[in-house]
Amino acid sequence: MATAQRILIVGGGIAGQTLACALARQGLTCEIVEIRPDWQIAGAAMTLQGNALRALRDIGLAEATVAAGWRGGVRPLVFTDTLGQTVMEPDVLNMVGPGYPPQIAIRRQALHEVLLRAVQAARVPIRMGITVKSINDTGSEVQATFTDGRSQNYDLVVGADGIRSTVRSLVFGDIQPRFAGFANWRALLPRPPSVNRMMWMWGHGRSVGVLPLDGDQVFVAGVTKEKDATRYPPEDLARLFCEKFKSFGGALPDVLARAGEGPWLYTVMEEITLDPPWYKGRVVLLGDAAHAACPFWAQGAAMAMEDSVVLAGLLGTGHSVAAALAEWMQRRHARCLYVQKGSYDTGVLTHIDPESDQPKRFPAAFSEIVTKQFHVREAKMAEPI
Repeated sequence: MATAQRILIVGGGIAGQTLACALARQGLTCEIVEIRPDWQIAGAAMTLQGNALRALRDIGLAEATVAAGWRGGVRPLVFTDTLGQTVMEPDVLNMVGPGYPPQIAIRRQALHEVLLRAVQAARVPIRMGITVKSINDTGSEVQATFTDGRSQNYDLVVGADGIRSTVRSLVFGDIQPRFAGFANWRALLPRPPSVNRMMWMWGHGRSVGVLPLDGDQVFVAGVTKEKDATRYPPEDLARLFCEKFKSFGGALPDVLARAGEGPWLYTVMEEITLDPPWYKGRVVLLGDAAHAACPFWAQGAAMAMEDSVVLAGLLGTGHSVAAALAEWMQRRHARCLYVQKGSYDTGVLTHIDPESDQPKRFPAAFSEIVTKQFHVREAKMAEPI
């Protein structure tokens, strides 16, 4: 296979736009199609850890991303019990270098805007409101037909279109997301003075993150165990969240006092486990399309960014498509599955006790276990990609 010069990216989210920026820096031609008609991003906010910031540094966007987020102080992160008593206060590795924080909290919309400005500056074409309808890989090129009726040939098609990937269904068959047994409750709310660092609270089979953001906002991210994938009416979410987390102390009551100022998002946690390789011929899946994981390690965006930076780097060095995809798979598979399994296991460990409204303290042994696990995975994430 010849080196890819015409690359189609299906999906304009974090994965797709990171890849477009990385390819443009390698001098490779690409375009994006995005099924959404606009750039309004759901998901509220997120944590970007050191390896995510490192990937953004590699495409020249770390400074702009840090400037758009909340970086905190020397020890910006703490894990507590339901009373707000410290369970773990880890030293977070700085994986990027002097002048950068070890991690940040950022609104998804803000991150998207940083990426979009870079994509536009690189003059990458973006077509909104369409996606692929069919994909025909002839061996020497891929013919993609779009939902607007247009067809075009490419050297490589990349499915960066998320957990319900159209590219995956067209090329890899009917592989559905698997319900993981948990659900997310998320909202952006006014930030009270008591919230001055990133805080995660555990107990009663539930957990909640409270993350300061720019502009005096706070990101609230709750997790509950759920029996099935049933959704709740949007108008009930604030009330239900307050009921489920009414036994939590610390700074959370101050946050919940303004829970009605939402809006709230409720999503069940799902995973995608795709047998390797994550490519067929000249079509490849990356990010959530190939390996969607539970968010307990907050590594979903980081894995998608790493996928993109590594793939673009291999294509940019003159590898054939076949050689680039083979090496990319070798470098990404074990790392992404490590994150997927480890994140799920952490979710189980930190939500194992039964629901209760009684105060919950954790024994010292639990603190030792989770602290050791935290530093082990930090060391793993700091490894070169």
